[in-house]
Amino acid sequence: MTTISFPWPSHKEKTAIMPVFLPFAGCPSRCIYCAQNLQTAEKVLPLEERLGQACTMLEDRARNGRGPCELAFYGGTFTAQRDEHFHRCLTMAEAWLEQGLVSGWRCSTRPDSVSGERLRLMRDAGCSCIELGIQSFSDKVLEKSNRGYDASAAQEGMQRVREAGFALGVQLLPGLPGSTACGFLSDVARALAAGCALLRFYPCLVVRSTVLAAMYEKGEFVPLDVPETVTMLAEGLLLANAAGVPVTRIGVAYEQEFEQHVLAGPRDLNLGTKVRSYALCLALQRSLPKGAELLHAALPARSQGYCFGHGGENRELLAGLGLRPEITQWHDKDEVILEYR
Repeated sequence: MTTISFPWPSHKEKTAIMPVFLPFAGCPSRCIYCAQNLQTAEKVLPLEERLGQACTMLEDRARNGRGPCELAFYGGTFTAQRDEHFHRCLTMAEAWLEQGLVSGWRCSTRPDSVSGERLRLMRDAGCSCIELGIQSFSDKVLEKSNRGYDASAAQEGMQRVREAGFALGVQLLPGLPGSTACGFLSDVARALAAGCALLRFYPCLVVRSTVLAAMYEKGEFVPLDVPETVTMLAEGLLLANAAGVPVTRIGVAYEQEFEQHVLAGPRDLNLGTKVRSYALCLALQRSLPKGAELLHAALPARSQGYCFGHGGENRELLAGLGLRPEITQWHDKDEVILEYR
């Protein structure tokens, strides 16, 4: 009997996150795919109103006996906001930390907008994680997407965040004009090599009122479909898992109002389940020698919900590999352990 194992990190955030969306705040330009106000179903409100809403929700959590959550400033370019807005966000985040309403806070921003001084101020105010919207490390893809920086700037941004002592999150956007499946896997590998602590995969969608929507309607852009997206993201997930790095988000979160604005692209509300299940199938298939008889499988309990795929679509494939209920055990470890002969 032979035993093998490989890491399978949980994709769940360790603590609950309360997002504060700041659509377009600090953005130097608008990328061809971007419709943040539609994507988050959030109106562009004055900063004080947005912070006031957050404060009310945090105080309600405390009154209801719920523990502190993590605060996350998402949308826009957090570190490029004008001074008064930037400092106001830091002041409130620090106050909520001191009051015990939040356990920590993070933000998302662009890799070319992480100056040393602002990083220092954020660290002093208790920020622990910075997520960079890298999108791609391809100069061609970045240029076509109107990102305004190149791959070297993306690399430098990741390095600055890490050297400043923050956990690094990297957001990738496969399926942009000019991108390829091989390019996406290269992007994942570069993010992992830079020491990222988490990854998010947001396959490109064609959303109404964007430049990309106009390109699509003219036949100048062909988006990914769901099957090819599942295959590509599953391979990216395997790279991350091998490095022990969690992929905490696959696809844009569901918002009912947003759905009417999606014109095309791999929009599937079960995309995460499909990608994680297929990745697990591939991992098992590649780990077991041809002709091996699987005797026992210990899988992370958190994978139980997606193991067999949406609607059991991968049940037959897994059965062909020998994964049967009677030899399967669910455990609390972030690894897969297989015994075979």
